[in-house]
Amino acid sequence: MTASSNTSEVDATIADETLIEMLSQLAAEDEELAQVLSVQRVLPWDCIAPSEEISEYLYIVIEGLVQILITSKEGRRLVTSVLGAGMVFGEEAVFEFDSQGPNYCAQAVKPSVLWKLPADRTQEFLLKHATLRLAMLRTLGLRVVQVENRLEEVAYRWLPERLAAELIRQSRYAGSNQIRLSHQSLADILGTYRETISAILRDFREAGWVKLGYRRITILDPEALENLTGVIRE
Repeated sequence: MTASSNTSEVDATIADETLIEMLSQLAAEDEELAQVLSVQRVLPWDCIAPSEEISEYLYIVIEGLVQILITSKEGRRLVTSVLGAGMVFGEEAVFEFDSQGPNYCAQAVKPSVLWKLPADRTQEFLLKHATLRLAMLRTLGLRVVQVENRLEEVAYRWLPERLAAELIRQSRYAGSNQIRLSHQSLADILGTYRETISAILRDFREAGWVKLGYRRITILDPEALENLTGVIRE
């Protein structure tokens, strides 16, 4: 299979790595696309897309990891999905519905590179490139699965189990047992309070499962965390 996506169809069974490669080559294959897109490089915890801009662009994650979060009127934050390379967000630019509101934001989890396509050109390039359409479909499917998994965890698992599962997820994202996350960030992901997360982490530390540092958690006993939480879904 060639990397070109100018044909009308792209095999929906292609590997994620192949899809990422195909997306990264689009700008080289399509001069018009290269002229209208802008490249955004962000550091961890930078806000990529504030609410006032989210409907103005379609965002394509080329490298890194991004989380989508919402903030309640009381100031509590909740992560609804985590997207890696080859994923897209900012679907408001495509479907032309109202934005998610003033409390919707996309934030980098690790150093990331994104492409931004202006809303008024997004549908044109989606029709032109099957690769973009496949990336959007995969992203929407992933986000539905992630939301369903989080709802199931909230309904059926107590908070220490959910925190253990999230620590394992984050270590997988990072490719390391050392996770660069604050207690507040973990609270945001799990939709709870920082003080609650800190108390549970201290219990994990006393059990010898983790080592705590400034914006850093080192998993010492991943097997114990996995045994606590059971099956861990993305």
